Parts: sequence; structure tokens; C-alpha cells
Amino acid sequence: MAGGGARNRTILRMLADAVAPAQVETADAIGWSADALEAQAFAYLAVRTLRGLPITFPTTTGVARPMTGGIVARPDKR
Repeated sequence: MAGGGARNRTILRMLADAVAPAQVETADAIGWSADALEAQAFAYLAVRTLRGLPITFPTTTGVARPMTGGIVARPDKR
């Protein structure tokens, strides 16, 4: 688990209960940076969104078709 959820004991416990007997480990526990991993994931999704590429797929989230990101807000160039 990575990001803020990796520090949330309640979420970790609930996830562990849901996937038992499998174990839940945080990214930090296996030598990765939980915060960096989350930041990298959001950066990856941002780049795909800016390029108009899908960020979710039927096989991963159950959407009807590959879907791109939401609205991209861009400041006015004045």
C-alpha cells in the first residue's frame, strides 16, 4: 500500500481483513517510498490525461470502454 493510506491504521486493518489470509504490506515496509510511489502514479495518470490516452480500462475497473481522464484546466495565455 502506498500514499496516505499506508499511514492510516484503520484502512490497513480493514484491507487486511478483506484480503485475509493474504498479507498487506506498505511500500515503505518493502523498501520503497510510499509517498514517492503515489506521486509517480499521479504523474503517470496526468501525462496520459494530457495526451488524451485512457487511464482506466474494462479489465481493471469494469468501465464499459477505455476511458480518458476528466477535464484539464489550463490557465489563459495572456
